Amino acid sequence: MRQEKERYTFNATEFNEKMMKGQFKKIYPVIARQILERTGITSGRCIDLGGGPGMLAVELAKASALKVTVCDVTFECIALAKENSLEHGVEERVSAVQGAAEKLPFDDNSIDLVVSRGSIFFWEDQQQGLAEVFRVLRPSGWAYIGGGFGTAELLQEILAEKADDLKWDRERQERLAKNPPGHFEAMLLKLGIDGIVQRGEAGMWIIFKKSTTLL
Repeated sequence: MRQEKERYTFNATEFNEKMMKGQFKKIYPVIARQILERTGITSGRCIDLGGGPGMLAVELAKASALKVTVCDVTFECIALAKENSLEHGVEERVSAVQGAAEKLPFDDNSIDLVVSRGSIFFWEDQQQGLAEVFRVLRPSGWAYIGGGFGTAELLQEILAEKADDLKWDRERQERLAKNPPGHFEAMLLKLGIDGIVQRGEAGMWIIFKKSTTLL
C-alpha cells in the first residue's frame, strides 16, 4: 500500500546542532532506556532507521552493548552520524549507511533490534517499510518504531522552548492526525505482524517482536 507522504527537506547541519544536540538532547537517553527496558535487547545488531545524525543510536550504544547502524536516506546525515559517534566515543559500535525504509540494505533475519524515531511519518510507503523491518529482524528480534519525546514532562519542556515556532507544533499535530493508531494497526494486520500501537501523551510507538517460528 503505497502512500503519498510529505517530503522532508531540511538543513542537516542545522537540524543536528539546533535540534538533536540542542532542544531534543534530553529525550534521546530517555527513549533509549525505554526501548532497552521494553525489549530486553541489550546486545547484538541494531538499526536506527531514519536516524538522521544518529543521536538515538549514540545513546543506545552508550547504554548497552549493541552495535548500532544508522540507516538514513540523506548522505549529509550519514556523515554527521559518524561525527557524533566519534564525539561521544562510541565510533567502534555506531556505524552509518545510506538506505531507505522500503528497501533496507540488510540480510533477512540478521538484526536483533530495529528502532526509529520520527521517520515513519515521511516514509514513501509505510507498509512496505514495516514489511522490510520484519524481514530483517531475527527470530525473537524486536521493532520499536514511531515518534515520541520520552515523557510528557520532556514534551512540555520542548513545547515551551519552541513556543514561538507555531509551525513546528502545527505540523507535528497534523502528522499525528494523519497517522492515528488505527492506521498502523491496519497495516500490521494486513502484514500478519503481531504487534501493538501504543499512543500516550509523549508520543506513539509501533512495537512488535518477530516470532521464533519463521513462516
